[in-house]
Amino acid sequence: MLALATSMVFLLPKYWRHNRPGETSIDWLRLRQEELVQNEERDALLTDAQLRVLDELDALDEGASEHQPGVVSRNSPTTSRALGLRLGWTIVAAILVGSCSLYLALGSLDDVRIAQQLDTLADADPASIPALIEKIEARIEARPDNSDYLSLLGEYYTAQERHRDALRVYKRLLELFPEAPEVLARTAQADYLSRDRVLSDDAKRWAEAALAADPDQRTALGTLGMAAFESENYVVALGYWQRLQRFEAPGSPGYAMMESVIAEARRRLAGGSNQTDDPEGASAALTSSLDVGVAVNVQLPDGASLTPTETIFVIARPAGSTQRMPTAVVKRAAQDLPFIVRLTDGSAMAGQRISILKSVDIEVQVSPSGQPGRAQASWLGQAYGIKPSVDAEVAITLKSLAPKRN
Repeated sequence: MLALATSMVFLLPKYWRHNRPGETSIDWLRLRQEELVQNEERDALLTDAQLRVLDELDALDEGASEHQPGVVSRNSPTTSRALGLRLGWTIVAAILVGSCSLYLALGSLDDVRIAQQLDTLADADPASIPALIEKIEARIEARPDNSDYLSLLGEYYTAQERHRDALRVYKRLLELFPEAPEVLARTAQADYLSRDRVLSDDAKRWAEAALAADPDQRTALGTLGMAAFESENYVVALGYWQRLQRFEAPGSPGYAMMESVIAEARRRLAGGSNQTDDPEGASAALTSSLDVGVAVNVQLPDGASLTPTETIFVIARPAGSTQRMPTAVVKRAAQDLPFIVRLTDGSAMAGQRISILKSVDIEVQVSPSGQPGRAQASWLGQAYGIKPSVDAEVAITLKSLAPKRN
């Protein structure tokens, strides 16, 4: 905007002609100068032209003075220059005022101030947080699709146990990002907590969709695990919590917490068993059940290689099933090849149990994009009719899906 104003002050006057007395004579003199460039009598003719223009300007000045004695002619060089500068600075001032008004009207200044406060949030006084949240709430009314503000509000409401408010925010985020695993999981969690720890059909569907997109989505695992525990489905709860425990370093507070809730689930399962009065025996039986599955040995053909950043999904489904929803999934990086993974109830999805299936089909997908699905796969491996057991194992060699060249 300033560059535009400067150009108008210094460049525009060179091409802008006002219809003022005397200006025609000056324009004629400029044209005459250009005509006489190649003329041998240039100096004499140019002097005559200049004298002619001066005579005309003097006559106009005398006429103006007769009508308004003591007034300086508008066509004098000093007056013309002053008028030009006044007009130029008026334009500059108008542009500055207009740009500042536009800046304030769009609300960008509020966003800048909020960003500055967020940058210093770690050192901020806790008492100032509610005021910052109020500013974000006010801005979200003007910018309802701002995902950064929505995410901040969702996290704040969850921390303050305002779960209904968090659910409203996450539903709005879900409209913007309907397939994002994190958003799906947080929406499910907010719905579950807002209903006093009752898992609705919507919350279950959102959590399962999050795990379908990302089998390691921790919020979804925690929500489904808590819901299973509250409904006394301890085997399913153990499956989710054992998957969660893999994310914690042994000896860390998080690992110890997961160890505690897993032990509680085992204790309740053993205490509720009608088949034995031996808690240790019930726990051992549960452990054996959770170990039932299939070990999958994944290999590449000799001489083949993958990009280390590619993702490998090892998937189990009921044998012969036409449903694409996996029973169990394990995700690994391509740089880990060759590797062996074990699909058990601990890697099962959405409360399913591989240990109770008579047989399963195994599919291994290599995804350059990191998203599961055959449409995303560049390599594929399959095995059919594998019976889950404690020692079941199958070897799968990947095959390229790239079209062959003639």
